Amino acid sequence: MLVLIRARRRFRKVEEFKHLPCRSSPHKPFAEIEMAKDQTRSRAERLTHPLLEKFAKVPVPPQGLFGYAVKIVCGKQTGENCCCVAGTRPGLYATEVNIQNLNFFETALVLKFVQPLIKWNAVVAREPDVTDPTVTKLPNRQVEDIILPPLGVTMDDCCRIAEMLPPPSGEPGLTIAILSIVSNVELSVSAVYTANPVSGDGISIDVEYIPSRRLGVGGPG
Repeated sequence: MLVLIRARRRFRKVEEFKHLPCRSSPHKPFAEIEMAKDQTRSRAERLTHPLLEKFAKVPVPPQGLFGYAVKIVCGKQTGENCCCVAGTRPGLYATEVNIQNLNFFETALVLKFVQPLIKWNAVVAREPDVTDPTVTKLPNRQVEDIILPPLGVTMDDCCRIAEMLPPPSGEPGLTIAILSIVSNVELSVSAVYTANPVSGDGISIDVEYIPSRRLGVGGPG
């Protein structure tokens, strides 16, 4: 009987302890606090660059966006009457870029912008000169965004680049540029490069698969 009474007393003490207010631990769960701060931070604060404004409306992975940089070579390089031929050796060049949303369920918001290095034979960004969108806003025609549905695919070729970088009248010359592609989901991106001599004898075709890299979306600090 004495053992049973003691057992009941211990049980009542346990029940009373369950209703006591919890004491705060002197050790703060740092990871949980930081996660809460990240969750409450507004998307507008995180997507600080003007080019990223449209991504404020779609889910962005916590690790950042996916970015791709594709070299574009289009047009004709004659190299006449010049000791230093800019960009390439004389020839006819073409680039075709394939972009696929290789996901079964996720829709991709894709941002594309082109930055010329040589624009229709005119050198615009030879070191130390650069094209810097943070200093000089890119013209609207050089920036576009599209929606790629799951398994959707599209392409950009020299005809599309000519629309984004309108050539002067007459036969367009050589254009070398970087086509940047940014997406909220990982894409499959490849480029097909075609070249042949000005004489037209022979042709070269090369296919390059463009790896993705993570782009942080937070501002400085």
